Amino acid sequence: MAELDELLLEIVAEENPVTVRRVFYSATTKTELVSKTDAGYSVVQRRLLELRRSERMPYTWIADNTRYVIEPTSHRDHEAALRETATFYRKALWWDQPERVQIFTEKDALVSVLNPITFDRWQVPLGVMRGCASESFIYSVAQSVKDIDIVTNFYQVGDHDPTGVLAWEKFEEGVRRFAPDAHLRFERIAVTPEQIKTLSLPTRPTKKTDSRSKTFTGESVEVDAIPAPMLRDLVNAAIERHVDHRQLQITRMYEASERDVLLSLAGGVR
Repeated sequence: MAELDELLLEIVAEENPVTVRRVFYSATTKTELVSKTDAGYSVVQRRLLELRRSERMPYTWIADNTRYVIEPTSHRDHEAALRETATFYRKALWWDQPERVQIFTEKDALVSVLNPITFDRWQVPLGVMRGCASESFIYSVAQSVKDIDIVTNFYQVGDHDPTGVLAWEKFEEGVRRFAPDAHLRFERIAVTPEQIKTLSLPTRPTKKTDSRSKTFTGESVEVDAIPAPMLRDLVNAAIERHVDHRQLQITRMYEASERDVLLSLAGGVR
């Protein structure tokens, strides 16, 4: 267990924030102490919990967006509200950009993994599909882009399995149907067959009980098999190809100036 703990600490220190499943996949490729089975996954899950409880690993290194708390926003007084607004003020950087971008993932556990890129760096919407999205969800996404005159680029990170591939196809079909006049592009950036080969990603047998498996060839690969930093790099590259950096610089200048105005209204307290 000591040897395994050291390996898990090394993996998580390098990739955090990262999902438990991603740590499991990485461990199976680096040690024989973890079998590529449900039992092996349980071992990794238990050791990661023990490492956090013993304070050898920060809790924030493990991503879990499957559970959350909804809390109302309130302030002690108007100056506190202005100070907080100034601190977190971000000018809408896509308002003056030539195109728009939205990122989608199959798994809500990946939200914490991708948020440093989508939310913190680029202010890009990050949608969670959880398999095949409902028609109501697809309709709401289509409504958000149907009246935009410029191109909206949709990118997905998801499992390479019958559900993951079909879910993206159905999502594109539905959005195009509900927003027939919108300018749209769709691309699946992970997991792709090319990535499976070039990265030698660990596979698992495709579930024959899945009715969608009849038209699916080969074994399945979970998106968690891709290292978390690589996933973030893939998403960042997809977003950045649509950024006008000169306009972005102008937007950042206005943002800094407007933040100073908010601070002055709050009495100049930083």
